[in-house]
Amino acid sequence: MNYLVQNPHPKHILHHLALKQDENDEAETFRPIDLHCLHPELTAPCDLYLKIRLTSRYTLFARKGLAFSPRDRQNMLDSGVEELYIREEDSEIFYHYLKDALSMVVRDPNCPSETKAHFVHSACRDIMSKVYTDPRASFITQAHEMLEPAVDLIVHDDRATRCLVQLTAHDVSTYTHCTNVGIFSIALTKILYGDSADHDLHKLSAGFFLHDLGKCKVPLKILNKPGKLDQQEWEVMQTHPQLGYELLEQTGHMTDEARIIILEHHEKDDGTGYPNGRGARDIHPYARICRLADVYEALTSDRPYHTRKSTFDALKLMKNHILADIDQQLFTHFLKLFRF
Repeated sequence: MNYLVQNPHPKHILHHLALKQDENDEAETFRPIDLHCLHPELTAPCDLYLKIRLTSRYTLFARKGLAFSPRDRQNMLDSGVEELYIREEDSEIFYHYLKDALSMVVRDPNCPSETKAHFVHSACRDIMSKVYTDPRASFITQAHEMLEPAVDLIVHDDRATRCLVQLTAHDVSTYTHCTNVGIFSIALTKILYGDSADHDLHKLSAGFFLHDLGKCKVPLKILNKPGKLDQQEWEVMQTHPQLGYELLEQTGHMTDEARIIILEHHEKDDGTGYPNGRGARDIHPYARICRLADVYEALTSDRPYHTRKSTFDALKLMKNHILADIDQQLFTHFLKLFRF
């Protein structure tokens, strides 16, 4: 494989690399892609770039049409490189590539469950980052299409589901949080309802993965504030369920399932939740599932206001101190996701 690359880690030498700085990168916009989004049996759908840490410039890594093997990926991971970049203008090309690759991976009977889980999680994070950055109708449609094979994997492959639960990444980004909550929620719904036709996991997936869509309208200084929000900031934060509902309404993607999940996932049994202060009898089970997954994910992720807890400590805290707001029977089922 003939790479064109600038090595951003001087202490690690990648094989078969030749320096070629892209002189036009300052005039272009780039976006990251996870290395696990590159299928080993498919060629690169567009030019791939590395970001140079010291200069924040981009260097051409591989031309469109080159193969990217598992060994190539491992060499990069060993060198501290976890993502490549594509030009923003190539996003549509990459989306179609990723959609086809995801379907191939999920449907391949010879592909290990661990590999499927890695690919699904990376693909979901990629499309969620796109939607939460720019929630236009076409991108939300793409998210629906990408989630279909992801849900199929959770429905039909228990081992891959366990791997997905273990794989959940931990950072402060809204799109990573929503990817994790979506995975936990779909897996928990499967435990609760099995393959019942009355609970369509494909229809539910959009609501679970897009439950925090309204946060893309909340100022970053509020989302990323390291300390406690003041009253005015808290009031702004509490608008995100309604904002998310309005976004899906405007783009024509509102469903009964999405409406329930988006508007009710912060409601509490004692009526102190938001946005409508619903009581215990008025909160839908789907919203309860999402809230439980949301609480767990928040506890186990790094946030501006706290350091993430281990799975054991988070579940212990939820059991001893938070169950007043969470259905105990639901929590018992949630624990099953962590019995590996």
